Amino acid sequence: MSSHTEIMKLEAEFWQAMADQRPEQAAALLAAEAVSVAMFGIHHFSPGEYLSMAQTGPAKLTFFEFSNEKVIFPIADVAVATDEVKQIFEMDGQSHEMICFDTTTWVRNNGRWLAAAHTETQKPNQAVRKHEKQAFRRPGL
Repeated sequence: MSSHTEIMKLEAEFWQAMADQRPEQAAALLAAEAVSVAMFGIHHFSPGEYLSMAQTGPAKLTFFEFSNEKVIFPIADVAVATDEVKQIFEMDGQSHEMICFDTTTWVRNNGRWLAAAHTETQKPNQAVRKHEKQAFRRPGL
């Protein structure tokens, strides 16, 4: 039986490969067909296409740190990892920092866990959060 620890170790391994500029290692953890959904859209790719994107992309991850990690197993061969990730990256010669809410769906194929889907939503600042709470408040509450 797989565990939270095993899946989060794979998650960290993928991110560390990105930070260390080892896209081949990250690509080896991907399913034959994968998808990523983030602020720039929906991207479907194979491990080879990921490798090409990672080698030519404008951003370079330099630091990451997970918090609030949780893994659920809806069925035996599927794991969904959720976490909050602080990430620092360089783009256009400048350092940027952001905190995101992430999910990665891992599927077990022939005994190996592979990342099939990843989502990333940037954590809103406090002003936006206050506005959202007010917008979703029901009348009379």
